[in-house]
Formats: sequence, C-alpha cells, structure tokens
Amino acid sequence: MAEEEIPLFERKATGLVREIGPFGLMTITMSYAIGGGINFLSVKNGALYPGSHVGLAFFLAGVPVMLVALCYALLAIMMPRSGGSYIFISRLVSPVLGFIASWISFLGGWLLIGIIAYYDVFFWGTMLWCVGTAFHNDAVAGAGIWLMAPENSLWLGIVFLIIAFIVASLRIGILVRIIQALWIIPVIGSIMIVATYGMNWGLAATNPARFKEIWDSVMGSGSYDEVMRVAHAHGFDDATYTTFSWDMTWAVASYAAIWAYGSPATPPTAVAGEVSIPTKTQLIGTFLGTVLIALYYVTVSTVMYAACDPFIRAYTFNYLNKYWDEYTITPKVTPSLPLFAGILTGNLGLAAFYAASAAIWLWNDIPPFFLYLTRFIFAWAFDRMFPTILTKVHPTLRSPIYANFVVFILSVIACILCWNWFIYGIFVLLDNVACFGWILPDMVVALAAIFAPVVRPDIYKETPLAAWKVGPIPLITLVAIPAFFGMSLFVCMVLATFAMGPTPDLLLVVVWITIGLIIFAGYWYYNQNRGIPVSEIFKSLPPA
Repeated sequence: MAEEEIPLFERKATGLVREIGPFGLMTITMSYAIGGGINFLSVKNGALYPGSHVGLAFFLAGVPVMLVALCYALLAIMMPRSGGSYIFISRLVSPVLGFIASWISFLGGWLLIGIIAYYDVFFWGTMLWCVGTAFHNDAVAGAGIWLMAPENSLWLGIVFLIIAFIVASLRIGILVRIIQALWIIPVIGSIMIVATYGMNWGLAATNPARFKEIWDSVMGSGSYDEVMRVAHAHGFDDATYTTFSWDMTWAVASYAAIWAYGSPATPPTAVAGEVSIPTKTQLIGTFLGTVLIALYYVTVSTVMYAACDPFIRAYTFNYLNKYWDEYTITPKVTPSLPLFAGILTGNLGLAAFYAASAAIWLWNDIPPFFLYLTRFIFAWAFDRMFPTILTKVHPTLRSPIYANFVVFILSVIACILCWNWFIYGIFVLLDNVACFGWILPDMVVALAAIFAPVVRPDIYKETPLAAWKVGPIPLITLVAIPAFFGMSLFVCMVLATFAMGPTPDLLLVVVWITIGLIIFAGYWYYNQNRGIPVSEIFKSLPPA
C-alpha cells in the first residue's frame, strides 16, 4: 500500500477570519507606530544632537518609510495572506531570506513589547503628577513619582502585558474594535498638542518672554531662569544648539526618526489574511495610515521646537546629564512632548490629559505588536518551518492562541530584563538592534516589489496591480526602486552605529541569525525526509 501523501501546508484553511476593514487597519498602523519614539525621542534628540532640525529629520526618514509602506500595501493586495514580509520575501526573493528577515524583525518585536510595557508606566506617572500638582494633592502627585520607580514599572508593565495578551487572544474583529476605541482618545490629544504648540509658535515669535511667564506660573517662580542657568553652567550654548546642522539632522533621522516609525506597514500586512477587501483596505489602512503618521511626526516635532526653543533643549540637556539634581525650584519631571504642551496651556489638568493620551498611544502599541509577531509565527508554522502546533486556532475566537502565548512569555522576559534598565547595561545599542530588525525586512520587501511582476507573473496578472502602470512600467516597480535605495541608506546608517568587533549588540544579532538558520535548515531537512517537497511550498501561496 502506498504511503499517504502529506499535504504541502499544515491544513487546507488557516482558520483565521477576514473581518478587518479600512478604518480598523489604519488604526492598527497608527497605534503601532505612535508611542515612545515621538513622545520621548523627539524631545531627547534635540538635546543630544546640537543644531538638529528634528522635524526635518522625521521628514527625511518618513519619505522612504511611506514609499516602502506603499510597497507593502501593493504586495498585500497581490498576496493577501497572513505573514506579511515573510510571505512576500519567501515567495519573491528567497525562502531562507524571507525566514531570516522576519526572524530578525521578530527579535526586535518581542524585546520592544516588554520595553514598551515597562516604559509606558512613566507616562502614567507623569499624568498623575500633573493631576496632583494641578489640584494641589500631594498624595496623587506622589503616586506619579512612585509609578516611575523601576520596581513599580516592572510589575505594572507585566500587568499591562497580561491585559494585552487577553485582548490579543480575542476574535480579530473584537480586537480591532478595542484598538479603534483606544485610538480615539490619543488622536484627540495629539490634535490638541499640535494646536497648542502651533499657537505658542506664533507667541514665541511675537512675545518670547511669554513662554517664560507660562513656565514659571506652573513650575515655580524663577524656574525658567534656573533651568537655563544650570544648563549654561555646564556648557549648554543657545546658539550652538539652535543653529541648523545637516550632520546633526541626519544623525537624528538615522536613529530617533527611523526608530520612531518602526516599520508601520509590518502589522497591517502581517494580518493581510484577515482583511476583508484587500485592495481598498490595504491602500487606506497601510499606506494612508503611514502617511498620517509621517504628517503627525513632522508637524508636531516642528511646532514643538518652534514654540519652545532653546529652553526645551536646555531642560532636556539637564535631564540627560543629571544636572537637574541642582534644581531648587523646578520639579524633576521627565521631558516629553505632552509635558511641554501641557505646561504651555497653563493648565496642568489639560497637561494630565496630554500625558494620558501619550500613555494610551504607547499601550496601544502592544496589541499590534502581538498581531505581527503571532502572524509571523503562524505563517512559519503553516509553511512547516516552525512547530506546527503553533498554527492552532481557537475554534470560537479564531485567534492563534498558542502563538499568542509564546509572544506573551517572551514579552514578559523582556519586561523583566528592563528592570533598572538591566538589559541596556549589557546591550547599549539595543534600540539600534531593534531598529535594524525592522528596517532590514523593509529593504528586502522593496527589493521583492521591484521584481514582483517578473518573478511571479502568474499571481501578479490576476490582481488589480496588473492594470496599474505608468506607461509600460508597473506602478509597483516605480515605487519600489526609490523605496529600496532609501531604506538601503538607512540600513547602512544603522549598521554604522555598531562598533566593529565582538560587541554584545553585534553578537546578539549574529547569534539570533544563527539560531534562525539552524531552525530553518532543520525543518527543511526534516520535512524533506518526510517526503514533503519543501521547495514547492515556497512556489505556492498558503491557503486563505
């Protein structure tokens, strides 16, 4: 009797459901990206890089990010399957490269979930401090300071992760509605923050002394002069820090800006197999969502510095160098985008709302992280390149429950490693490692998009993309060429930050890639021995 032929894929259908519409996908895109990068790094890097134009830096990084987001959207229309960049690269470029690129992205993702959960507690601490100060309630203000203690950030961060795990395990339609509901509050807060900075931009130009008056009215009489005096005493120079420098601007673009974007097209295309109307939904959700992120980043960082320079750099300069220990008047509050906007209103109650909106933005990062990480796991396993038990879908929730649990455990480990910033004591360039993990797949996805019409004409010609041309050249190719070169530039700049030699950060990347190669090679060999033609898996799209 002949042996029963083993099917190429784990089963004939994924078990996932197509319930995501355009608005839902857009909120996934925006919620994933907008968080700590813009709210902290936009402030921090103005002090770290004297002469940088932070708004321009976000624009320089945003152009290739938007172009590659369009590549992602078009490829998700062409191949609407869960797995995103893994599916695109493995079917259009190379199976092993597809696995390794997504494997590296996976490393950055699970580390960042834990870091975000830990870091988010700081925003809630800022909010409580503002509320307590506004209403002269020392207990509430003290609670805000208490939240910023490392041990409290740890256990509360784990609580945040437990909540996120429960939410991420729900049916995709319910999960998306939760993300949408949470998205509304920070969007309102962000619009108000932009408006606050914009109004004070004009005020700063016509009445520079007014900012000082507002600051002192909230933070204490003489606080403004104290901040500037301490900064100047330690070498801060107004002209140096505010005179435009291309080098410093590119330095911000190559780290803070590209990190803050974090490949926003990854989550919405990782769930491409759960999108109801691929063409419309991907263009609106993935591409338009990314454009709105870039518009917000550029606008808010530009008006913030226009309204608060050079004071914002001086205050952050003191914070970064611990010079604020010399303050006798000014409260020690972590500098952030919502903090300065709230103070400019002269109303700490409103400042609390701004801080709360930032905190919600940051927590709302976590469910989209779960989505893209679990769909990577699911897609690997569905292709038989990972334990196939991880394709298990809950019969009622239609969620990859085992994959969710794996991501949850890894994120808790990352959160624990953040305690007292232990992990940053070992991996000094950990943020750069995560950034590299995000943008390397972006570069390869753009490469895949260039040749998609030629490599897989059988798929391409059956999609709306076949009709989208500029003359004889496919639109996807025209978009992908500048996207590839733009992302290649940023990949090179991020790689340049790694010191040559066996540094822990570089070793982490090498070890992680090695583990990925061993896993891929092991499963390839295992499946071949079972009689499965593995090469045929990657010539086919997985079942829907």
